[in-house]
Amino acid sequence: MTDKIKIISLLAAFTLALAGCGGNGENAEAEPASLPARRVETAAVKPVDYRETVFASGKLSLEQEARLSFKTGGIIRRIFVSEGQAVRQGQVLAELALEEISAQTQQARLGEQQAEINVENAKLALRLAERDYQNALGLYRDSVATLEQLQNAEVQLDNARNQLEAAKKGLAMQGEQVDVASFNLRYSKITAPSNGTILKKLAETNELVGPGTPVLLFGSKDKAKVIKVNLTDKDIINVRIGNEAEVRFDPYPGHTFRGTVREVASMADPYTNTYEVEVEVDPEGKTLLSGFIGSVSIFTSNTTSLIQAPIDALIGADGSRGEVFVAENDTAVKTPVSIFKVEGERLLITRGLDSTDRVVTSGVGYLEDKEPIIISQR
Repeated sequence: MTDKIKIISLLAAFTLALAGCGGNGENAEAEPASLPARRVETAAVKPVDYRETVFASGKLSLEQEARLSFKTGGIIRRIFVSEGQAVRQGQVLAELALEEISAQTQQARLGEQQAEINVENAKLALRLAERDYQNALGLYRDSVATLEQLQNAEVQLDNARNQLEAAKKGLAMQGEQVDVASFNLRYSKITAPSNGTILKKLAETNELVGPGTPVLLFGSKDKAKVIKVNLTDKDIINVRIGNEAEVRFDPYPGHTFRGTVREVASMADPYTNTYEVEVEVDPEGKTLLSGFIGSVSIFTSNTTSLIQAPIDALIGADGSRGEVFVAENDTAVKTPVSIFKVEGERLLITRGLDSTDRVVTSGVGYLEDKEPIIISQR
């Protein structure tokens, strides 16, 4: 009995030994190995209030530039200034040959003197007519003069009154003729409307010019220097009077001039379908000449709350949609984001990230979603 129990125990032990050997054989299923953590670098995102910036270019000019001309036509006797010359308000810049215009003025004054004589003669005639009427009225009352004679005297009186009124109107008309001739004489000279600079001569001495033909291009120093730019309808809706601007000119590389939007067109140019915006430029003591071409950045009033992240965090984009890896508990989580704009080295995002997130900026090309990471400290 004891021997039988021993045999059974040996068989059981052998069976267990075989089973243990079978579990370590080639057909046994291997334990899955965990992925190694990748070393990456991260950066914090931050909220920003983004101001839309409009970029354009234009030509510098003075706020008041005028094409000066003569009121009447004639031959230019003399131009007293040259291009680039500074002038004072009221200074004579050019004049016509005045012989013909002076003669017309003298003729108008002689006509006015004759009209004054006509008025005096009409007054004398009226006094005579009034006297004759009074005499005829007295004689008629004494039954010496007839009714017809009284009526004739009354007609002569009315006629004398009408003649005086006509003479007065003639005098007034001649006075207006004198004013016109004097005005033409006065504007047969070009004078500076304010302190300024002669930007360009458009005619020369001894040339025959018509009324209103530009002779000099004048720029006022009393007015600001402005740069005019043309914007599309997409940009003009964001620009307001008073918006700040920055202006750069090639003659001053690396220097930025401050500017302010002074005028905004409310109607598009019919030829270009663009809107003109006038930006006043602060010269800051530097020489700015009309005709300089400047690059203008206008900072609009519209602000948008966005999240800013480094551009290196972007792993893919399709239009306004993109993806980044967000570091969460030592794991890289692929996160979709809505892109507002890529501006230089920064990525501006409207949705998808929180201000407390950290995004992976280095090693993103080898990461998989939810892969463990080790964050390098820089």
